[in-house]
Amino acid sequence: MDVSQLEHLMRNLAIKETRTNSLDLLESKLSDVNQDIYETMLCSESLFKFLAEADADQHTTASRIIYDKALEFFPNGSASVIDRFFERCLTHPKNSVKQFGLRGAAAMVYHSATITPNTVELIIQHCLPMKEVYVDTLLNVLVKCLPPIFTEPTVQNKLVSVLQFDETVRCRVYEVVCTVLEQHPAYMQIASPVLESALADLDKDDVLLQSSVLQILTQLLTTKEGFDYIEGIDLFRKVYVNFVSVKVTPFVRFVLPNALKFYASAALIQPSLFLQRHPATVDFIFDQITPEDPMLMAIAYDCLGMVGSTNEGKIFLSDNQKLKMEQFLKEFPGILHSTTDVYKVRFIECITCLMSGGGSESIDNRVTCITQEWYESMTESKDLEMVQTLFKNPFPDIKMASLKLLSAIVDHRWGQQFFQNTACFTEQLLSRRLDTLNVNVAQFKYDVIKKLSLCPTLEPFVTDALKQYVTAGAFHREAHVEVVIEGGQ
Repeated sequence: MDVSQLEHLMRNLAIKETRTNSLDLLESKLSDVNQDIYETMLCSESLFKFLAEADADQHTTASRIIYDKALEFFPNGSASVIDRFFERCLTHPKNSVKQFGLRGAAAMVYHSATITPNTVELIIQHCLPMKEVYVDTLLNVLVKCLPPIFTEPTVQNKLVSVLQFDETVRCRVYEVVCTVLEQHPAYMQIASPVLESALADLDKDDVLLQSSVLQILTQLLTTKEGFDYIEGIDLFRKVYVNFVSVKVTPFVRFVLPNALKFYASAALIQPSLFLQRHPATVDFIFDQITPEDPMLMAIAYDCLGMVGSTNEGKIFLSDNQKLKMEQFLKEFPGILHSTTDVYKVRFIECITCLMSGGGSESIDNRVTCITQEWYESMTESKDLEMVQTLFKNPFPDIKMASLKLLSAIVDHRWGQQFFQNTACFTEQLLSRRLDTLNVNVAQFKYDVIKKLSLCPTLEPFVTDALKQYVTAGAFHREAHVEVVIEGGQ
């Protein structure tokens, strides 16, 4: 395709009646387009007239035409012509064209091509404030592109300038900045103007805004620097005063779940620091474990599971919350039986966290003793009949939850012994009758059986049966041969 043919196509592309055919024809000739012709196309005024008037489907086709070639011609970074194209898109008066430019920048970033700092700043300035924007695409592009230029004054000025817009836009800025700080905590001081704006929004009388901001600020807890910042501004106490200690109202209930998750996240991410310095926060979680409000109860179970996921958390709960843990565990079977299926899985997941070996941490004798004591207190038995009953449930999500619980329990020596003490559990686990109902359940069951087959405490005849299942594979099917006898005999 030469320049004259391209110009003809571009003119027809700008005309509504010939737009679709011209777009299809352009795509069909794409393999014949060289870099010079392609760059001429990017500079065409007709192309921008088309982009301003095209519908969503036409934009999708155009993105294939333009951005696939951009990745072909500029695989190692942006050239000035594609940069100018992005600039014209991102500064265009129509938001749909801005979206198109953002889509192109995302395509380059996802394929490890470089976009210029100027393009990143234009995305901040023109796309962050847009209402009709691909939010996930926007945030992903900025999170990937910002760290190398985050300290530049122009970038910080652009981020701060966007804070003048409404709360939705401000929360986007907070999320971008806090995600960058997770990866680069050394930038904490540079980001202080944005963080101060977030804290100011947290003090406003807008429960939805407060809830969103608190959830975003929780990301800072993932690093020691972020934890120190949160503690330095006394946010742990402020959260209690503003959202936990007040009388529960229909409005406060929007914020209280995130307040509890804020504390639980701190206990999960920085257990040694948080539980030692702020032990009373776990009491706030226990206070919500009541059937009077099922929603808050489910949140409290989630949070207790987070606290008890680590070795430090288990030891803290055993040493400092012994009576409340005993009451919680004794009431659990009855609550699990009476609750709706909507909450059942979350409750089982809480117990799974409490029974786990501490994630990536090694399982020490103290943690093993704590988990055994908790399980026996909960079931008043030395078998896994409760887990077996859950496994019999036909619903895939509950069956999967029961398998995850079993997997956590048999990481402990006592769990392996309790499994062996449970009549018919091995037979039911090895049955393939229901394996076809859900592929994910069947695969995870196979993984659990494989783990059990390596347990040294089980009897040889049990491990032999388990190993036979493992050898056959997760999706083995027995062949059934039918013999037809001639003459009906």
